[in-house]
Amino acid sequence: MSLRRSLSATIVAVALLVAGAAAVQAKDYKSIVLHHDVTIAGSHLASGNYNVSWQTHSPEATVSFMHGSKVVATAEGKVVDRGKSYPTNEVLFNENTDGSRTIQEIRFHGSTEVIVFSE
Repeated sequence: MSLRRSLSATIVAVALLVAGAAAVQAKDYKSIVLHHDVTIAGSHLASGNYNVSWQTHSPEATVSFMHGSKVVATAEGKVVDRGKSYPTNEVLFNENTDGSRTIQEIRFHGSTEVIVFSE
């Protein structure tokens, strides 16, 4: 009986862990469209659709840019609550003297939190 009870407790713990991880991932995962080629943390991102996920370290965050299922860039950013909800996804960038663009901030539809990058 003790083994059965221990196995049941382990299964329940694993199920709760998986459910909790799925909930965290869903919150910190969004899709964006880059309308221009940009640079982030020294990596070039061509215009197109990307999935952005982040792991927060309060308020710092490690941000990953995925094209399909492949991570193509990772950058350190900061999650900032602006206190107002944004109506659309927006990628703000700095235009450099050579004409290239560097991502400065990402805003997400329906969220008051933005990810800010300082380069």
